[in-house]
Amino acid sequence: MQDNFKTKLIKKLEEELQIELVSSDIPPQGMDSQVFFVKDIEGKEYAVKCYNRDEAADVIALNLLKDNRIEIPVPKVFGTFNFEGKLILILERINYPLLDSVSVDHIGKYVPSMIRNLQKIHKIKSSRPGLLTDIKKEKSWKEIMLHTFNDQNPNLQWDVIASREGLDKELVLRSVQEMIQKINNTEFDEQVFSLLHTDFNQRNLFVNPNTDEITGIIDWGEAMFGDPIYDFARVRMLIWHFNLGEGVLKVYNDILYLTEKEKELEKLYWLSRVVEYLAYYSEELNGFNIGRIQMHQDFLRKYFD
Repeated sequence: MQDNFKTKLIKKLEEELQIELVSSDIPPQGMDSQVFFVKDIEGKEYAVKCYNRDEAADVIALNLLKDNRIEIPVPKVFGTFNFEGKLILILERINYPLLDSVSVDHIGKYVPSMIRNLQKIHKIKSSRPGLLTDIKKEKSWKEIMLHTFNDQNPNLQWDVIASREGLDKELVLRSVQEMIQKINNTEFDEQVFSLLHTDFNQRNLFVNPNTDEITGIIDWGEAMFGDPIYDFARVRMLIWHFNLGEGVLKVYNDILYLTEKEKELEKLYWLSRVVEYLAYYSEELNGFNIGRIQMHQDFLRKYFD
């Protein structure tokens, strides 16, 4: 974020909120937006998100939750406005630690709270699936699932992705073809769809270490309407990523209490994430991403062989 833009934006924020801001800082940045924190003269803190587009899934999702009176811990919205070609969202800053800061031994304690919050989110329904910013396009849920793997998504061109350093090209392309075949052979319920967050991970969830409860849910950039089991499969991947053990996995399964058909869908959605996330982890070969790539590829070698 350029200093000149930030300086002008802070002045605009003071006008919008009718306050005097005395400090600001920039946290580690996500992929789809820029974020910084500001504090007013009375010590109140705000999170400010800047988007390179006119519409943001965060805004749509938070409005849906508010309009449907869904009681989950999301930051309060203080306003939105357009500024120099960007959409600006002003949020309450959540003063709890991220799940990312919790020791691995304790992450599993938050799985029940994750599932309960997702179940509340899923109460919001739609007759159409799709991203919140793309809901007007008429696609089936099966088409949306295939869109990840059939090279129709310009951000997921698998021939290019598979050639990246650190990836086993033959394994990746084989895995993609296997996913296309599995999705084509699956019968999906196309009647009604739920609001999904899609990315319950350690960097999008704030927690209360004293209660083992989720206290903040952020980053709704990939929110969509779809099969709620797809959301739960992301929690399962978190359990796998951190090797939380059979005990935590049993808690996860016991709470969900899925039918046999639903269990097969959950396995499919989890496997699709295992393959898809190779695209994201291979964008930058830092230590964390290299470890995840190895974990995912080692699993896929055993699974498909």
